[in-house]
Amino acid sequence: MECVTKIKDSAEVLMDYGSGALSAARVAEVDRHIEDCEACRQLFAAQRALWLEMDQLAAPEVSGNFDARLYARIAEEDAAPAWRRWTRRLFAPAVPVAIWKPAVSLAATCAVLTVGLMVRTPGASEKVQQQVRADHAVDIEQVADALDDLEMLSPGSAM
Repeated sequence: MECVTKIKDSAEVLMDYGSGALSAARVAEVDRHIEDCEACRQLFAAQRALWLEMDQLAAPEVSGNFDARLYARIAEEDAAPAWRRWTRRLFAPAVPVAIWKPAVSLAATCAVLTVGLMVRTPGASEKVQQQVRADHAVDIEQVADALDDLEMLSPGSAM
């Protein structure tokens, strides 16, 4: 047998070996390999522990009238009007909190942003307008000097 570290199918062979699904010849081959290979021996020991744990698990007991209750519930659902089944599936999903929680968070965030954008601080716009005027203030003397310079540079002017 090839080692698990070399061939992918060898891990499946070890799983089949642990579950008892191999032929006698193949079991003998795997036994010889496990004696020589430490990696496969450790993998098989881990699988054996897992198989033992799984063997100890017991299926839960099911009540005697489980089938009757299940079929009655299915029949009740089939007998309901189509609009009721549709609304039940639409408004009562299996995990209602998981579906509605993001929508509520999004709506709350939008409401806060809307209120924040609509509320205006008194006097804020007047302060902004004053700042804009101060930044763009025109000096009359500069304008007069610029006009004099332009007049001097124009071709038809007399010096």
